[in-house]
Amino acid sequence: MASVIIPATKSLTITTKYPSKSLNGDTIAVGCDGTYKYYSYLFFDISSIPCDALILSAELVLFKTDDFYCDCDKIFSISPLCDYFSSYTSYKNQPDVIFYIKKNFYPLTSKVAVTVNINPIISLWVENKLINKGIALYYEKNKKVVANFGSSKSKDEYTIPFINVNYEKKKVKCEEDPNKNNATIREVRVIGTVGAHSTYDSVVNLQVTRQNGNKDNYYVADEYVNPSDSPKHIDKTYNIAVIPKESNGDQEEMTLYGAYRD
Repeated sequence: MASVIIPATKSLTITTKYPSKSLNGDTIAVGCDGTYKYYSYLFFDISSIPCDALILSAELVLFKTDDFYCDCDKIFSISPLCDYFSSYTSYKNQPDVIFYIKKNFYPLTSKVAVTVNINPIISLWVENKLINKGIALYYEKNKKVVANFGSSKSKDEYTIPFINVNYEKKKVKCEEDPNKNNATIREVRVIGTVGAHSTYDSVVNLQVTRQNGNKDNYYVADEYVNPSDSPKHIDKTYNIAVIPKESNGDQEEMTLYGAYRD
């Protein structure tokens, strides 16, 4: 097993308080102060992770800069971005977010750091099923709570957020019988209609419950773009490789997630 720590290289906060500009300082803010909302973005350069890596675990580590107390009623969320962000990003000009891929976490803790399991997001990036454009941190409710974390530009390097990734290189097992397959291939057909002048993001999730109770998830992500004035028919077939090969007694559950971009 190999491990790599990847610090954030970009960070940004946008807010309804200043809808035409962004905040790019030592900290990022997430939440609602009772009047205004705050959203933040982070980007990590994951090129140090081999493309043939099998992600065993991936944690986002955020360092708090205030409010060191516990409150399990407040839940923040993390989702991958559809678009890149820059210093010109603002609340009025914000990137699209893939909200149906989401990891929740509790931001208010007495500890100095908050850790979030983002294994599914990192796996999608490494397997090239989703382009790495960064992540969004947000609060979906209107209750008064704002959490501040160190940013990529923090002068205190000990508060810069990072991801801690453990992985191993995928091994191809040679079988005595060259025709013996070590994977189960599932063919998935997606049929639907995309509205005019729209972009629809979708993720197919195949969950395999093994005989021992372990659950393995396999994903295929795609986007359907329709710039025309008429609805566009979609009929696409995907092959999902289930590794290791399924055994008798394994159970499958297929789920399709999707949403239009704003």
